Amino acid sequence: MIRKARPDLDVLDILSILRPGATRREFEEAVAARAGAQYGLAFSYGHAGFFALLKALNLTQAEIIFPAYTCAVMPEVVVTTGNIPVFVDIDLADYNMDLNSLKSAITTKTKAIVATHMFGYPTNIDAVRELANNEQIVIVEDAALTFPGSTSGSDGLRGDVGLFSFGPAKPLFTIRGGMIVTNNAEIREKLRSYRDREMNHLPPKEWAKRWALLMIHYLLSKNSIYGLTWRLNLSKGTIHNLSPRLRPAEEGHQHSTSSLVGDYATRYTNLQARIGLAQLRKSDFILSQRRALAKLYGEILREIPGLTPAPTVEGASYALYTVRVKDRDAICFCQQMRARGIETGRTFNYALPNLEKYRSYARGPYPYAEQTSQEVINLPAHTDLTEKQIHYIADNVRQVLQASC
Repeated sequence: MIRKARPDLDVLDILSILRPGATRREFEEAVAARAGAQYGLAFSYGHAGFFALLKALNLTQAEIIFPAYTCAVMPEVVVTTGNIPVFVDIDLADYNMDLNSLKSAITTKTKAIVATHMFGYPTNIDAVRELANNEQIVIVEDAALTFPGSTSGSDGLRGDVGLFSFGPAKPLFTIRGGMIVTNNAEIREKLRSYRDREMNHLPPKEWAKRWALLMIHYLLSKNSIYGLTWRLNLSKGTIHNLSPRLRPAEEGHQHSTSSLVGDYATRYTNLQARIGLAQLRKSDFILSQRRALAKLYGEILREIPGLTPAPTVEGASYALYTVRVKDRDAICFCQQMRARGIETGRTFNYALPNLEKYRSYARGPYPYAEQTSQEVINLPAHTDLTEKQIHYIADNVRQVLQASC
């Protein structure tokens, strides 16, 4: 079985939790420096940081612009804080927001633009800022699917705020967690004040859960153990509930009924920070491996009819390797690949304005977001993959596309 994804977690990462003196502040400073920013503030989740940002800026009934194809929890934060999500269509060249659509969506009520670096493909933040043409509009770089610094180049952070996420399916893994980085001292102070006032220390029960999650993910990083759970097709039970990575890959994410997780208002811990520091030390290697993998995939897959390989974009981190499968049933494709021992997935199988909770905010149309949500499939992408396995995956992609799906 070839797995779709895995945290790059090894025994040194586990042992790093014993490192004396390493703290959350050290990790915050390291991520900020890597991202080309002056300040970093860690949170329990990436979306918890975004929640704190909107609260700290005292935004209410403000219009906040998103691409129509991105993670549903972000506009959910907007609605939860009493603000209004505004969706714009995407560009098929890199799955990021279409700049012409963005220009049309900006109004006097616009207070923030969330520019997602989708799948690790960098958005042109300078162009976004030029279109905003208003210093009062906060530009948020949603970099949840990138490595710190991988999309910003030598000039560092381009937006007012950068947002990172460190969950199990993200480029850097710290069990859970996220971080806001910024060069704006006023934003930093408002965020710090809100976090210290409103975010609670982790209760003992949650501490135990974090330890359990760490050990589960470490065990699942072993192919033999992960393969056993995969073969048993564990769709229910304790392990499944603790680790969403055991969910069948073809299900994708059904966010139409999602809500903010119960512990979003807890604090990021020193335990997680120590793992994060260990992860940062090998992030250059992980990034180079992902880029090499994407290059090889592109060379092999470009000749397969009915399939569009992942875009080749300068600065991309390829957090996920995405292909578009035209005129095929994506669920059937994933199931057929799974039957051949290859795990694939549909990470975002929706256009946000089509979800029930966001339909009232739709100002459409959103043809490219809808097309992408139906066609995009994630192929295996992690540092364990060998060149032989990538060729095997490509051969099976070709065979499945030639079959009945």
